[in-house]
Amino acid sequence: MTTIMTIRPQDREMAMRRESSPSRLAQEGIGGVCGRPQSNPIVGRGFTLIELLVVIAIIALLMGILLPSLHRAREQARKIACLSNMRQMGVALQAYLIDSEYRLPPSSCHCQDPNDHWLRVLTRYTKEPLLVRCPSDKGKEFVDWSRPLSEQRQARYSSFAVNALLDPVHFRYGPNTNRYNNVNSIRRPMHCIWISEAPDSESFRLADHIHPDLWEGSIEYARQSIAWDRHRGMSHYLFADGHAEGLPFERTYTWPGDCYWYPEAAPKWPENP
Repeated sequence: MTTIMTIRPQDREMAMRRESSPSRLAQEGIGGVCGRPQSNPIVGRGFTLIELLVVIAIIALLMGILLPSLHRAREQARKIACLSNMRQMGVALQAYLIDSEYRLPPSSCHCQDPNDHWLRVLTRYTKEPLLVRCPSDKGKEFVDWSRPLSEQRQARYSSFAVNALLDPVHFRYGPNTNRYNNVNSIRRPMHCIWISEAPDSESFRLADHIHPDLWEGSIEYARQSIAWDRHRGMSHYLFADGHAEGLPFERTYTWPGDCYWYPEAAPKWPENP
């Protein structure tokens, strides 16, 4: 005969109280001292050395990918600023030519008054001052235009240089006035360079022009007078007609090929370079 045991509600309640008592919880590792919950060792686990090294490696990889891109973007911004500045020079030049009967401003190698420098002269024809320094130029000491130039023998005028073949007087074209100082006398002004970027070297302290007639067809020698790679393998040039371009130097000076420097022949070579 099977005996059926009946559990009274009071007994069931007593059993549940015993199961949830602090001593019972402590024995099973659920409770701590005075009934406080113990910390779970799995939840508070820190990084292992391998995991930390993996995170560091990922960060280094991302930096290696992003930093060159940021550097290129920064250099591209400098390049755009320089070319924009040179285009402003071109706009100022076109306004200046009207007042000067189409004669180009002279170079400023021997000027004493800072206001006579050709960049300062062109600034009078712009709404905003022209940059005397290219943002990519790494030179440190430039002329302080508020002081006499005679006190600044170790400084540079600017990041730019005038093609001396277009100066008012040049020995190549005789002792008198250089006819090619007048834009209307240049064979093709849109192919003849007037302004180039000058290198940040000691040879350009208080100097602001270059002599293409002394390069003798040598690209290596010519590169010493031009910041030919200032903008990732190219440089900026302002032409006699007032437009500006970024070009590899070889596009402007290659023997026997193109030559954008001689006003009587550009974009070709003269008979007697």
